[in-house]
Amino acid sequence: MPILVRRSNLIVPAAQSRMVSRSWMHCADAVTIDLQDGTPAAELPQIRKVLRQFVALAGKGGAQVFVRVNADFAYADSDAAVGPGLTGIVLPGVQTGGQVAEADATLADLEKIHGVARGSLEITPSIENAAGVWNVREIITASSRVRQVAIDEAALAASLGVTQSSEHDPFVFARGRLCIEATAAGVQPIAVADPMGTQTGHLSHEEMVQIATDTRNLGFKGMVCGHPMWIDAVNEAYTPAESLVEYYTQVREVFAQALAAGTAAAPFAGRMIDVPVDEWAKDVLAMSAACAARDAEKQAALAAAEASFDPSVPVIG
Repeated sequence: MPILVRRSNLIVPAAQSRMVSRSWMHCADAVTIDLQDGTPAAELPQIRKVLRQFVALAGKGGAQVFVRVNADFAYADSDAAVGPGLTGIVLPGVQTGGQVAEADATLADLEKIHGVARGSLEITPSIENAAGVWNVREIITASSRVRQVAIDEAALAASLGVTQSSEHDPFVFARGRLCIEATAAGVQPIAVADPMGTQTGHLSHEEMVQIATDTRNLGFKGMVCGHPMWIDAVNEAYTPAESLVEYYTQVREVFAQALAAGTAAAPFAGRMIDVPVDEWAKDVLAMSAACAARDAEKQAALAAAEASFDPSVPVIG
């Protein structure tokens, strides 16, 4: 199976049509249109009427597009979203595998109704409370549609009644459990960190790279971006650096030479290169190639979209 490259996921409120209409311009690997947070219930019926148009717009730059549905209106929201260009739904506040199974059945029904390939739509459960953390294994194994799982730290803090701060981290266990369970199940854990919630002042590119690098080093495979300015930094942090690619390219060459000479280990750059190191080198180089291919795909889509873009023409009707 191809490597899933979904480093950055820009989340935009569905009620902000201008933000949705320009979300394709930011080079995110994914865009999530949020129907839950910041969308007044009274506006939902009207937003649902244009939701497929929103999905098409968000995907113009090559991003995979998700819709974050309301937990209480999951069927209606999903029905309005399912169609060409939709990658899947984000299901908020998941506490049990039964909720994922119910969403699976809903998507299977809607795929048939709307002529979408059977089983193609994904479900990304969002873990936002203690029950979700505790039941994460049953949640991520409840459906083959689950390829990623998110942990929303701001929502989890509210659920637990704790205050986030840069001095005290209440989520060490939650992050660790999510990353270990997800990785064991072949599902990608993604972080929904809120840097602006725990820090004041403007975050520089370098500071955002460090935040994203910290989440990557915890085991996460991507990060939800609450602001377009985060995307480049997050993509950078989750893409193997050129120096790392160069190093592991040399590692593979040295190891191949060692095997040809009849040994399964060889010294290189102050360490011994053996089978585990070579296997890790393969993973790094494969991820680098996958990221390069994904970036090329987005650049081609962006170029095509920019060539046909006319800012004077309304894009949402």
